[in-house]
Amino acid sequence: MASDKRISWWLTLAILIIIAVAVPLVTDKSWPLMVDNAIDSYMEAAEKASDDDDDDDDEASEQVASRLVTLDDEVVNAAGIQTLSLQPDTYFPESRAYARIIDVRELIQWRSKLKQLSLALELARSDERAQYEEFQRLKKLAASTGSIANKKVVYAESGWRQAQLKQESAQLALDDARTEVSQGWGPVIADWLSNEDSKAYQRLVSRQETLIQITLPVSLSLPTDVNVIQVSRQGNRDTARKAYFVSPAYISSHAAQGETYYFRMDTGRLRLGMRLHAWIPQNEEGLNGFFIPERAIVWVDGKPWTYIQQADDNYRRKPLEQGQAITGGIFIQSQFEAGDKLIVAGSQMLLSEEFSWQIMDEDDD
Repeated sequence: MASDKRISWWLTLAILIIIAVAVPLVTDKSWPLMVDNAIDSYMEAAEKASDDDDDDDDEASEQVASRLVTLDDEVVNAAGIQTLSLQPDTYFPESRAYARIIDVRELIQWRSKLKQLSLALELARSDERAQYEEFQRLKKLAASTGSIANKKVVYAESGWRQAQLKQESAQLALDDARTEVSQGWGPVIADWLSNEDSKAYQRLVSRQETLIQITLPVSLSLPTDVNVIQVSRQGNRDTARKAYFVSPAYISSHAAQGETYYFRMDTGRLRLGMRLHAWIPQNEEGLNGFFIPERAIVWVDGKPWTYIQQADDNYRRKPLEQGQAITGGIFIQSQFEAGDKLIVAGSQMLLSEEFSWQIMDEDDD
């Protein structure tokens, strides 16, 4: 009996040795390499199974997050459900800013000063021309007839030189004044003051239009393609009126450090000293999407949702988390299509019906 066991043991050992030697020869792979391959295959299979479980969990989570609600006609009538057909809309994202009305009396003073300096330059030019012509006349007489004393020619030349200096001084004074205006008010407004036929200036002094200065928050800049903003003195966006871009304002307010710009708008009931509210579009093209009014929004776990009627008696809750909160509701660019029937009344009833299964589960426990 012992002999049989010994023989069996030696046979098993021989078979194992043959397998250990033959398998690498047949497969051209070493045992360590085959062990590594087996481990890698196991890890890949485990990872794939985990991913499948995650996908199943996501699908289950999504189903739990938004379940199809089915109501009969009696419940629909009792809940007072009302729908609104969604239509594509365009939204212009805006930033808030403050504005003040500019006192144009300083502009009137500058225009008067520029006019005086311009007239002084014309007088200096006229005097210079007269002095030069007199000098040339006396010089010719002295050269041709000798009837004119040289000292008169010298005096005439001296008068002409002095007239030249006065002309240069008048030109310098006018140039300095124009530069000062341009530095303080910008080249656009400076041109209004220098141009006698400027209609923009005339509209300001006749109070047809009002010049305002907006101050942006420190973190914002005026988009280069924005030429029109909305301004209101009541702080109400619905009553805001258009204001049109003029130029950057180089002198900012001492109380704020944001960028400043000049705009013009119809005067209406605006008065000097009023503080205004401004809405600055972030771009001129706007965003295409759908507007979801507040009455159609329900909140679940701190996130906004809304209901869509999918059939006569079927309703589905859709997320609004990717939308942008605006006045009166949420603007969203995805999740919806034109013609979707948005539930604007009865949403709370649908929400209660959707989560009624949780109450039944608790009762079963």
